[in-house]
Amino acid sequence: MLRKTVLGAIILAMLAGCEAPSGARPAPAGPSPAMAPNPVAISLNAYRQRRGLAPIPVSARLTQVAQAHVADLEAHYRRGNASGCNMHSWSAQGDWTSCCYTPDHARKECMWDKPREITGGAYGATGYEIVAYYSDPITPERALQIWQQSDGHHIMIVNRGQWADNTWRAMGAAMGEHYAVVWFGEEPDSGPR
Repeated sequence: MLRKTVLGAIILAMLAGCEAPSGARPAPAGPSPAMAPNPVAISLNAYRQRRGLAPIPVSARLTQVAQAHVADLEAHYRRGNASGCNMHSWSAQGDWTSCCYTPDHARKECMWDKPREITGGAYGATGYEIVAYYSDPITPERALQIWQQSDGHHIMIVNRGQWADNTWRAMGAAMGEHYAVVWFGEEPDSGPR
């Protein structure tokens, strides 16, 4: 019986890491009981450790949010849109509240509240997101490089500047064909890992 349980967990972990044919990963119905290694999270944590910072625990629930947003960005976001909505925006094409996130951060709550909304309250804390876009297929290394070269994103990753007083206790990450997304939370994810 134990052998079947272990084999089942291995198969679930393998399936969790499979890509959809388009390169975008669809949002799962809920947190996976066995999470596959997350290349974006691994890359980001390795960078933090090289800088003497603690790694951030990977959260199944924040990863669920990241997967949903990557899928939405890949399918519906159009760069340079006339509406001024940036990559933190969410379309009206999913099981969530759509929102246009503008550069002035006037509607920042529409992003901050997505972990509660997408997880049905299972992750109840505020979430903060960084997004990278690359015209060729994106890799974890390319995403990290993009974030390192952006002062606003970099200080979030390394808890400097306006983020110096924040302690990230949970992180979710996902990558599609052109987009990579990381969600940070100050509350730990008490759910499955």
